[in-house]
Amino acid sequence: MFRVFSLLRIAAQAEGLRWRRMGQGYAMQAGFAAGAAVFGLMLLIMLHAAAYAWLAPRQGAVAAALVIAAVDLVLAALLGWLAARHRTDAVAEEAERVRDDALRQVGDQTARAALLLPLLRSQSAKKGLIGAALTAAVVGLMARR
Repeated sequence: MFRVFSLLRIAAQAEGLRWRRMGQGYAMQAGFAAGAAVFGLMLLIMLHAAAYAWLAPRQGAVAAALVIAAVDLVLAALLGWLAARHRTDAVAEEAERVRDDALRQVGDQTARAALLLPLLRSQSAKKGLIGAALTAAVVGLMARR
């Protein structure tokens, strides 16, 4: 019975670690997206004004605007790619595996206990075997979910 509690504790710790690591990954993505937005708004406003002032006398107003738009497109694509990329975290994946393994073992331990308890409590061996089989089947089905 103590093994069940130990396995549940391990599963809870692994799940907590997995959620913390996933949260860190999402925070990094949000940081990149926020950085892209700030960079995209503030820097491009200043660059637009400076580039237009520099290009307009040489290229003409329309050509200067097109050059600035092309640079905007490249910067937006680069920052969008950085924000959208998602790496898998090996520690979070291992924590998920440990959690799943611990919960599977809890199900196995519970099924064994459910099989033995009716046998120990029953007055009749036949009645105890049927009850144990039914209980183990139900617990086994619940543990597989």
